[in-house]
Amino acid sequence: MKKMLFTYNPNSGKGAVKQSLSDILSTFTVGGYDVLVHPTSCSGDAIEYISRRGKEFDMVVSSGGDGMLHELAYGMSAGKVTCPCGYIPSGTVNDFASSLNIPKDMQKAAEVIMQENYLPVDLGRFNGGYFAYISAFGWFTDVSYVTSQKTKNRLGSLAYFLTGLRSFEPKYLKENSGKVKITWENGTIEDDFIYCMVGNTHSVGGMKNLVPDGASLTDGKLDCLFVKMPHNLADLDAINRFVMSHDCDTDMIVSFKASSLSVSCEKPFRWTLDGEDGGEYTTADIAVIPGALNIAVPKD
Repeated sequence: MKKMLFTYNPNSGKGAVKQSLSDILSTFTVGGYDVLVHPTSCSGDAIEYISRRGKEFDMVVSSGGDGMLHELAYGMSAGKVTCPCGYIPSGTVNDFASSLNIPKDMQKAAEVIMQENYLPVDLGRFNGGYFAYISAFGWFTDVSYVTSQKTKNRLGSLAYFLTGLRSFEPKYLKENSGKVKITWENGTIEDDFIYCMVGNTHSVGGMKNLVPDGASLTDGKLDCLFVKMPHNLADLDAINRFVMSHDCDTDMIVSFKASSLSVSCEKPFRWTLDGEDGGEYTTADIAVIPGALNIAVPKD
């Protein structure tokens, strides 16, 4: 019988996985797997556990929000675990699952994993660490980790909106912007920026217009989008039109694809990695790891 490691966040999404745990495990057992279950006890628990023990299993599956997906990808990369993996979303937004059309219904997501239809998706390398789908700093990017789990569970996606309202305050914009130099294989640009997003995803915080057009999880490139600091109402209007529709040709937006890039800042910026607090840095060296995560996705 094949062996599976199943890690889950018992607090994600109002504890939804605990309510579905029996059905999920039954699906895996019927599918031919002997399952070891590991509920996480703190942030980073799954990273340590998967990196240490992941090679013992034929498949690694995690359930939780995007933070748990981050720990799955980080743990497998750090531990050089090469077996297929699966993800059952139970969080508030679940950008990564949405990008791959993984069902929000947890039982259906478990059934998708048992179809054993795998897609090799790109991962990111960030200053020696890893991320699954996004590294970012600036405007709006701290909303996911400064919003408490209790508030997320109570208000759902509205919690992100309410917390994110402060992202439009002039003081917040000033504190989260600054002079940035971006260097990649095709050029260099230096300016004041309020938003930096580098990753592989079709949405950020559930919003599709904060990622570049043509974003892909499988093209061996990082999708990069930077928003310059507005200095007048015309700049603000251009940014607003871009965020609302992408139907705006403006030099306020810098967008490109890259296999690697370096982001240098005059002051330390706090980065988010897959919606989790990634720490403060003045320099970030970021690179793609093509096809690094072999993850179960729907056949259609």
